[in-house]
Amino acid sequence: MADITWLGGAAKDQAAIAGLHKDYLVANASFDWDTLQTIWSADPEATFFNMNGHAYSGRAHWTKLWQFYKGRVNTGEWVPYDVKGVISGDLATVWCLRKTRMDWIASEPRPNRANMNNGEFVSRSTMVFQRTDGEWRALHVHFSEASAEPRPGGI
Repeated sequence: MADITWLGGAAKDQAAIAGLHKDYLVANASFDWDTLQTIWSADPEATFFNMNGHAYSGRAHWTKLWQFYKGRVNTGEWVPYDVKGVISGDLATVWCLRKTRMDWIASEPRPNRANMNNGEFVSRSTMVFQRTDGEWRALHVHFSEASAEPRPGGI
């Protein structure tokens, strides 16, 4: 697991957030929705922007998505790199790039816009955590596939 380059925050909070980030990556590889319950906020306003192009509100909504994908999608380990984070008070954000693969294995056609391209790819991840009652939980995440195309203007 890649180390996080931190801006701010106490060592105890950095360790807690790093642990949740790692736990999420492990749970995501097998769509382990039981572990997701210990990572994701119970706040119904917590929002997940999935790589399939849709937003999911609340932990139950995200859990239903993982229940749909389990048995339909195989993913490899989500390997993060260029991981950075910031902690300020009761909010923390971790962002990184991640290498993985997603293979659609169901007999039914894959859903539209699903990034299951049966090959390795890089995605971008931003995870926002909030401390509530002394516990850190993910409140918002935004995932998207990184582009392999040249940058506009060669930048």
